[in-house]
Amino acid sequence: MDVYYWGEKIPGASGSSFQILNDQYAKDSMDVYYTGKKVQGASASSFVVLGDGYAKDSMDVFFMGKKIQGASASSFQILGNGSAKDTWHSYYMGEQSIVFRTIKNINELDLSILGF
Repeated sequence: MDVYYWGEKIPGASGSSFQILNDQYAKDSMDVYYTGKKVQGASASSFVVLGDGYAKDSMDVFFMGKKIQGASASSFQILGNGSAKDTWHSYYMGEQSIVFRTIKNINELDLSILGF
């Protein structure tokens, strides 16, 4: 049985094991698909959709069907509105973002040194 996404046949997809996971992601017994295209390197057996375009398998994290280099699947969490984090980094819309940290006990002299 053939599988289609928006009227286009998905090459190699197995109709007998095909599962729709959400509006964009689907999988069969061998592969994962994002909007009808195969997600390279994704493991169908452990693949789960997290939300906001993010998904992961046991080893890697994906955003809109593309692998996020360096993201930790075991600690990855979505925060909402396109934001996510893992143990080492924060992400926005699948891209690693700058991390801002709270500076405690800053005073007026410190701010003037920083140019404020």
